[in-house]
Amino acid sequence: MTRKLLKSVAVLWVLVLLTACGAGQQNTRPSSDAAKRNGLELYQAQNYFAATEWLTQAWDNNPNDPEVLVALLDSWLQLGESLPIWKLLHETPLETPETRVIQAELSQLNGQCEQALSMTADIGIEALLAFWQPRYWQLQATCQEQQRAYFAAALAWIAVAELTPENEPVGVVPEAITDTKPDQMPGLQGIHDRIVRNLLQVDDAALILALGDPQYSPTAQGWIEAAYVNFGADGVSGQNWLMQWSDHPASQYFLDLNRINRKQTVAVLLPFSGRFADVAKAIQTGLLTAATSDFGNQNKLVFYDTGSQGENLAASWFSAQENGSDLIIGPLDKTSIEAAVKLPAATMPVVLLNQAESPYFQFTLSPEGEAVQVAKRMIQDGHKRVLILALNEPWGERMTQAFAQAFYDLGGQIIDNSYYQAEQNDYSAQLRQTLGLVESQLRARNLQQFLKLNLAAEEVVRSDVDAIFLAARPSFARLMVPQLKFHHAAGLPVYATSHVFAGLLNEQHNRDLQNLRFAVSPIELQSSRLSETLPFSLQRVQTDAKLFAFGFDAYQLIARLEWMSRVNTGIIEGLSGRISLGFDGDFDRELEWAQYIDGSVIALPK
Repeated sequence: MTRKLLKSVAVLWVLVLLTACGAGQQNTRPSSDAAKRNGLELYQAQNYFAATEWLTQAWDNNPNDPEVLVALLDSWLQLGESLPIWKLLHETPLETPETRVIQAELSQLNGQCEQALSMTADIGIEALLAFWQPRYWQLQATCQEQQRAYFAAALAWIAVAELTPENEPVGVVPEAITDTKPDQMPGLQGIHDRIVRNLLQVDDAALILALGDPQYSPTAQGWIEAAYVNFGADGVSGQNWLMQWSDHPASQYFLDLNRINRKQTVAVLLPFSGRFADVAKAIQTGLLTAATSDFGNQNKLVFYDTGSQGENLAASWFSAQENGSDLIIGPLDKTSIEAAVKLPAATMPVVLLNQAESPYFQFTLSPEGEAVQVAKRMIQDGHKRVLILALNEPWGERMTQAFAQAFYDLGGQIIDNSYYQAEQNDYSAQLRQTLGLVESQLRARNLQQFLKLNLAAEEVVRSDVDAIFLAARPSFARLMVPQLKFHHAAGLPVYATSHVFAGLLNEQHNRDLQNLRFAVSPIELQSSRLSETLPFSLQRVQTDAKLFAFGFDAYQLIARLEWMSRVNTGIIEGLSGRISLGFDGDFDRELEWAQYIDGSVIALPK
């Protein structure tokens, strides 16, 4: 064989080997179907990182497969990879209802809830695969919550609940959407909690309009009716609901079914000696009155004296726990509370009766809390630019700061604030400056000099103010309100906290406060609602009415504490206000509103 022939044979063998190698490599590459199958299996097993590799191959092989597209986009979403999602969506014209849900979820992750809701507005739920329907509704629910559309959010959560099997989580969605990790999605109980939380933020007018509306499912109707009766907050109104809806999931939130009838031993820690003794006794009277009116329950109250300066606090604190108490109410004074917070944590729930930085529940008659309510009311009444007039003392400063912060947070503007000395009776000079009368007088004088005419000019209150917040107790209020009128400010609405109130029958005091609007507790206003529901006459309350009501309502918390902790925004129509429990563990008291008119106290609508 010649050298030329050997060379040709060698080249031929090389070509054969290369062809064989190429064929072998091609045979090891998975088919499009195999890549899709492997990718979908990994996706369903929530192994998203590995799934993206196989699904990317499957998509490259067949860039028109909607099932692969959805799984690939969602895998990237679960991994928090937004760039490849937007790139792929931009490159392909293929779109499904599921890809639009993914786009909406990605928008929500970027803080664009309004855009997310717009993207999914015309998606028919029946067009989505069953797995994606809870995802769709959960997106609606969480975005509506962020938009503070609480009724729409509740309806969306109800839809999620109806699609969720008992004790099973909803389909996995990104962590930022749920505020939980994907493998810690709320089960059915957590969804029900969200329904309650949203419904209790819907006003009664909206609930009334929804009652009986055929567009809502029977399950949704049960939730709406439950919210309308405040989940039996008064212990009575829920009976009819429970008779009709005994198997409804909302029934577990009703007061009657949340251990309200369980008798408890309650330790009450109050300063029965020292300068707060009268306050403690008034609260005690309210507690005991509520206990004797609590037919059938009558929780056992055990009272402990914390001392004049909290010297008995530690002994009372440990004795209450050693004696098997189920709950501690108190202490009351700041000194005792500061000592209690430093002690080892209690082994049972504690309801403090004053403000503190602590992990315990707090039920208080906080003046600062009332100042916040005044800020909300003034904004509600359309007043956005206000003056603050306050006593020059620590109490006045605290009230000013609380009001100003709340008013600013609500979008209002503080035009000016001024402090006044308690011992001073005539505030004319300072008021004229604050109300802008000095500037008004100077403008009139300059105009007269310029025109060289004697003009009849009247002083005018500054035009950049809508209303006045008066941080005052009765004596200061009686001096300030008439002087405001004298100095041409009668047209400015004046608002105050309940601290200006001195009783319904104090005619002289009431006349001096003509037109003043103020917050007030229901017991002080003696509304007809109380007369109809209380098992005793309000005229028999001989002690301080506000403190009596505070004690009476503290007793009501005993049976309702566990329920309110669960419902979170459940309501008690108390004597001291409309009581709810905030997410921070502090109880809020929403007061009623009244106005002084010709010596009488006239209730105002909410």
